[in-house]
Amino acid sequence: MPVINVLLSEVDHDDLEREHAALVAQWPRLGHKGLPPTFAQWLGKRLVVDKKTQVDDLALGDIRVFNAIEKLITSLPQHGFNLAYTALPGIDPAAHSHALGEAIVGHVALRPQYTKRLQELFIHYLKNAKEIADTAQVGITNRAYGALTEAHRRLTERTGEAVAKLGVDKAIGRVEGATAILVGLEVMDRATAKKRTSAFKEVARATPKPGWVGRMFGEN
Repeated sequence: MPVINVLLSEVDHDDLEREHAALVAQWPRLGHKGLPPTFAQWLGKRLVVDKKTQVDDLALGDIRVFNAIEKLITSLPQHGFNLAYTALPGIDPAAHSHALGEAIVGHVALRPQYTKRLQELFIHYLKNAKEIADTAQVGITNRAYGALTEAHRRLTERTGEAVAKLGVDKAIGRVEGATAILVGLEVMDRATAKKRTSAFKEVARATPKPGWVGRMFGEN
C-alpha cells in the first residue's frame, strides 16, 4: 500500500485528533460491532472521501445523539416531569444553560457547534422551582377547594333541616359564617356567596316555627 507523508500544522493535527477521538467515542452508538479505525486508517479514508456526496459517520452520530437529547427534554412534560432550574433568584439561566450544554457536548463527544443548540433547547423548556411547585399545587388546590365546597354544602343542608330546632337567626348566622370563611379563602366569590345565603334565608324564614303543641309532645 502506498505511503503518503502529509505535513500539517500542530493546530490542524490537534483538530484531526479530536475529530478522530470523537468518532471512536461514538463508534458503538453508530452500530459498528468491530473496533474503530486507527487514526491513520481514519485519516486515509477521510482524505479520499468526497464530502459533497457522503455524510461522514461523525456528523451522523452527532445528529443521532442530539436528537435523542432533544426527544428526552421535549417529552418530559408529557410524563409529569420538568426540566428544573434551581439556581438562586436573579441569576441568568442562560449562562448556566450554556455551561450545561458545554458539559454534555464534552461528555458525549459532540462537536462544539451543538453547545449553542443545547443551550437554546434548555432555555426553552426549563422552569424554575416556583413554576414547578405552582403546577403541582394546582391539583392539590383543586381537591382542597372541592372538599371545602362539599363541606359547606353539607353544613348548609344539615342547618336547613335543623332550623326549627336552632331558630331562624342562629341557623342563618351559622350558614353566613361558613360562607364568609369560603369567601375569605377565595374558594367562593362574593356574588355566589350572597346568592346562596339569600336563598338559605328565604327557606329558613319560611320554615314553620314549632307551637306549644309541638313543644309539649317533643316535636321540636
